[in-house]
Amino acid sequence: FSQRGKWTFFDGVNLIFHEAGHLILGFMPEFIVALAGTLLQLVIPGLLAFYFHRHEKRFATQFCVMWLGQSLLNVSNYVADARARVLPLVGGGEHDWTYLLGKIGLLQRDVSIGKVLNVVALLIFALATAWPWICQWRANRRNAHWIG
Repeated sequence: FSQRGKWTFFDGVNLIFHEAGHLILGFMPEFIVALAGTLLQLVIPGLLAFYFHRHEKRFATQFCVMWLGQSLLNVSNYVADARARVLPLVGGGEHDWTYLLGKIGLLQRDVSIGKVLNVVALLIFALATAWPWICQWRANRRNAHWIG
């Protein structure tokens, strides 16, 4: 879950949510348990971004959207590592994405899928960066008085 071997505060937070996802859904079938870590790691910042957006907290929304992008960057690295298995794993267990992609017959495409997720993460970062302008544009549109 680290970017080029360096850990950030968010890497630790993401890891906590990732592992919690496995624990929370530990009673489910193995495929769901393996997927649950990644899902919770992405759902938490996504839900927080949605919550803050609904309550018109622009900075908090922007922050959580950036967190979502950062989390997805981690996931993209994790997916791309499914065959290479270079990333250190908590407890040295099975690699979630080796199992998941193997089960659905896409293990040979791990790097390609990781690259697609990386691009999506960068688009999310772009959205987060543009968020203040998007909010201002929407506010201007709402307050515009059309002559006609």
